[in-house]
Amino acid sequence: MKGRLRAAVLAATALSILIASAGTAQARQPSQSFRDARAAAAASGEIGVAANGGIGIAATWFTGTIAAGGTQGWAWTNAPADAAYVVGYNPAGATTSAMCQFETISTHYVQLWGGQRQFHFTLKNVGSIACGATVLLTAVSSSVIGSTGGVSPGGTQVHLWNIAWHTNWVVGLNPTGATSAAGCQFRVTRTWYVQPGEAGALRQFWWEIKNVGTIACQADLRLASTSVSNSFAVGSVGSGGTYSTTWNNANPVTSAYLVGVSPQGSWPIPCQFEVTRMIYRQHINSDGSSEREIRLSFKNVSGTQCGGLAELKTIAA
Repeated sequence: MKGRLRAAVLAATALSILIASAGTAQARQPSQSFRDARAAAAASGEIGVAANGGIGIAATWFTGTIAAGGTQGWAWTNAPADAAYVVGYNPAGATTSAMCQFETISTHYVQLWGGQRQFHFTLKNVGSIACGATVLLTAVSSSVIGSTGGVSPGGTQVHLWNIAWHTNWVVGLNPTGATSAAGCQFRVTRTWYVQPGEAGALRQFWWEIKNVGTIACQADLRLASTSVSNSFAVGSVGSGGTYSTTWNNANPVTSAYLVGVSPQGSWPIPCQFEVTRMIYRQHINSDGSSEREIRLSFKNVSGTQCGGLAELKTIAA
């Protein structure tokens, strides 16, 4: 297995160099202001045991009321080097006629001058009413599997890793090369799962990253994995099609979910699926009780019709 993994990394590195050489357009440093998540958690929420590493809840805090369509940017400061982050929500403020809905629309990792690592993310109220949510910042321990090498602003790379069945994965990045004038910033722009065409081949996890800062710098590539808590079928859809479904009773409401896919049934063309949306919703039932749901969308990014298995991991305190 080690030989197969090493071969996969070498293949991915070659692909990365090819893509990075084409992606040299200047990238603007994110202009959005980011609030201090650690301070918010200390003031009105909780700083969990995973704030210093490990797996579980790193912090919780409340957003306050956000208008429909409104966004907030948050920065988790002094992030441990081994932590890869997953953000969940417990929305509040739904009515019998409208759900309260929140989604993470972007994330990126930052190294500041002096070495501090930060995790930045932007959330959005994607519902039709003003409401708020408790942010559930969770962490998973990661390991270094390689480096980007130097990447110009706007440059992108694609990497892959051979993985075991029935495991979920998340990418963590450790940027390095910040200057006194600008931080080093990298974003995971997308991730997807592949079932290779050859018989007996391992499942693959692919990810694309981008230098979203204003200086050329690099990042350590880190991967974190978990077991699977629940699974359900993703219906067969054509190439480019999307399968959407709702995971009801997403309990406990103090947990976040890491979602992966096991593509299936594609021989001899590789079946590939990407999780494109993950919306946390508060729904008020007809009897007045409150229920948390997760609306999930999976896109078939392969060249053939196929389906698979959605796999969820509950991450809690």
